[in-house]
Amino acid sequence: MAKTLSVLQIGSTDWSDAAEENGIALTHCDVTELPVFLAKQKDPDALSSSYVLLTDDGLDSNLLAKQVQAWPAHRVIYTGDAQTFSAKMQQALFERYAIYLKEDEPADVFTRIHKDLFLGQIGFPSRFSEDQFIPQNNYAWRQKRSGRFCYEIEGDFGDSYQQIGTLRTFPGDLSAGEENLLYADYDREGDVSLAFSFIFFKNGALQQMKLFENPDKELLPAVRAPKDYLDYQILVLAKGQGKLTLRNLHQRRSRHGLGHFLPGGQRMLTTEGEEVLSYFNPGTKKGPLVVAFAGTRLHVEGFEMMGTLNELGYPYLLFTDTRAQGGAFMVGTKSFENLVESRIREAQLTAEKTSEDTIFTGYSMGSYPAMYYASLLNAEYLVLGKPIINLGRFTGRPDFAHNGMNHDWTLDLRYVLTGRLDEADNETLDQKLWKNFEDNDFRPKKVGLFSMSYDEYDGKSLPELERYLAKVKADVEQHEETGHHEEKVPEMLAFIKKALKKQAKKGVK
Repeated sequence: MAKTLSVLQIGSTDWSDAAEENGIALTHCDVTELPVFLAKQKDPDALSSSYVLLTDDGLDSNLLAKQVQAWPAHRVIYTGDAQTFSAKMQQALFERYAIYLKEDEPADVFTRIHKDLFLGQIGFPSRFSEDQFIPQNNYAWRQKRSGRFCYEIEGDFGDSYQQIGTLRTFPGDLSAGEENLLYADYDREGDVSLAFSFIFFKNGALQQMKLFENPDKELLPAVRAPKDYLDYQILVLAKGQGKLTLRNLHQRRSRHGLGHFLPGGQRMLTTEGEEVLSYFNPGTKKGPLVVAFAGTRLHVEGFEMMGTLNELGYPYLLFTDTRAQGGAFMVGTKSFENLVESRIREAQLTAEKTSEDTIFTGYSMGSYPAMYYASLLNAEYLVLGKPIINLGRFTGRPDFAHNGMNHDWTLDLRYVLTGRLDEADNETLDQKLWKNFEDNDFRPKKVGLFSMSYDEYDGKSLPELERYLAKVKADVEQHEETGHHEEKVPEMLAFIKKALKKQAKKGVK
């Protein structure tokens, strides 16, 4: 159930009626009444509404400009002509990543807010796994699996589209009446074409059909579900002659240009067509830049740690990895890693921070890229939870279980990282992090480290990390809890928050 959106409207005309029609709770305040309104607030800088909406042209209030600077980023919306605003207002809106809506009629504005500025993140993958993809039987086609999620098919599929399989769908995948962006992670060789046919049903009868041919990885086509559909299917089609390598079909609720996953979320593509997803927030307090990497996300996609980092108030940059089931440690090809590094450097430049006042953090799968990119950028501060260190050892276990079940998902990671499933890659993968440490003479000053006594993921590698940190004389604050890798999550998050705050106070500018 989605949370109710609330809006603080600042403008000469009260738009409450239009807001109510869209189920949005609105509080109206005229610009001239702003001093009194703020004086009544327990904390004027705290924003109790989901968003602030500025609806007038010619905004020229120093108090309002100052208040915009104090409110959280990505939370102020304006509809007026920015060229008519004072220079201070324009600067405040720019620095706080304010959202411009071209709509100017109240009903249109609130419809847009309701549809595209919804709270939370909505995104999930349909994977070409043995569980989700049902191939058609045709002995004239050559079919192959690599891991569980990568499916290859090669042959002559004819001059017109024919079905090569079906992707299983689940109730609630597509919200009625809403648009999902489609990102198809696939490769093709020869003159073969790929298409996805979305078929919607109501009361057992065909209601609507939509075909997406060779979906562009950059432009991302959108599929809209009928308002009253009951069920849908995704047919996978091919024509022509050649080879298709199919991995994932990602669906994400569209914000129509306002961001990916979150308002302001950024999506970039490598030269190989892999996506790098990030989200930058300039924060509300002076302090370090925190670079955080998401942990394992098996069934839903999106960023993590926003709540904790918003409470701390420091500027932060988030990354999430969608390539394999749960992610792929945010490393890979040179093109991919260069793009991640450049995004971090861009955030440092924006926040006016250097690697000396940047903290890298992550837990579980996110711990590895935190260490990797901290060493790449010669950072001095780290906060880690349940670290995973040796990727060869970790991904070379076919009997690995997650949440008590074995899905062979570590083999899928291996395929993303190396392009094959070969034990000969174990040593190279294990040495990837250590080589990065050595090549960059990585010597962190302060490390917060949360670990579990019976960590079955990569706990056996922890002593290696401890020895390295001792060797370079890092100041390590370590906390160990009794239990397995998937336990004590609240305790871990509390430790990370406390460690970030402590490092920010003691050493980082």
